[in-house]
Amino acid sequence: MKKGALHLLVLSHAFSVLSLKKACINQLERYFLSAENVVDILQIARLCDAPRLSLICTRMIIRDFKTVTQSEGWRVMRQASPSLEQELLESLVEEDTKRKERTNRLEEKKVYLQLHEAMEALVHICGDGCRTIGPRDQILKSSQAACRFPACKGIELLLRHFSACKVRVPGGCGSCKQIWQLLELHSRMCSTPETCKVPLCRHFKEKMQHLSRKEEAKWNLLVSKVLERKGTISSISERRKFSSLKSVGSCRIQSNSDLHY
Repeated sequence: MKKGALHLLVLSHAFSVLSLKKACINQLERYFLSAENVVDILQIARLCDAPRLSLICTRMIIRDFKTVTQSEGWRVMRQASPSLEQELLESLVEEDTKRKERTNRLEEKKVYLQLHEAMEALVHICGDGCRTIGPRDQILKSSQAACRFPACKGIELLLRHFSACKVRVPGGCGSCKQIWQLLELHSRMCSTPETCKVPLCRHFKEKMQHLSRKEEAKWNLLVSKVLERKGTISSISERRKFSSLKSVGSCRIQSNSDLHY
């Protein structure tokens, strides 16, 4: 059957022998697909109403497009069925677009995560003090435990640069511009500006009132994305905590059940 699976598929479809047709499709999917014959099998799958086999063939063509287009089956198909070639090319473009969109979404999430970590580190440094920077109203402790904020070191360097930079004008210093934007983002996310220890928090709160609608919309979108990322992280942490508690609970139940025997 293995050698004649393709011919048997055509016959089983023509005579409606469903069990044989299913077996042939299974054999073709598991053992026979290759870059050389996938175009031929795709065309037969479409003629024999085998949608799953057709989908598998299409995915294989997209995945190994360069090799498949060099096969004899592809060259024959281009002449005999230009519409199928166009359909496959469109599928390739669509898949490539989806892949780029997924990559862009992952990159965006990464940026929002970094901004969220930067906000946490900024509040931590200005409120508690860390490494070489202490809060304004406290003495920095010389012996501190390892910092748990991933962005702390980078924010610390930016703050130290910002405090000593002689340029510090819009567009004049890239590092100052970065910390300036981070301070403004913090201000928009801060709910306690009156007691906040982060520099310029109240200043940016007042500045918000004079922004154009377009600028305000851009900042609001950024804040919502960062907060959304924060919510995602919190929910993941909660799920992990619940999972660990559940596993501990099940262990305790198991231990208690063992005591009865």
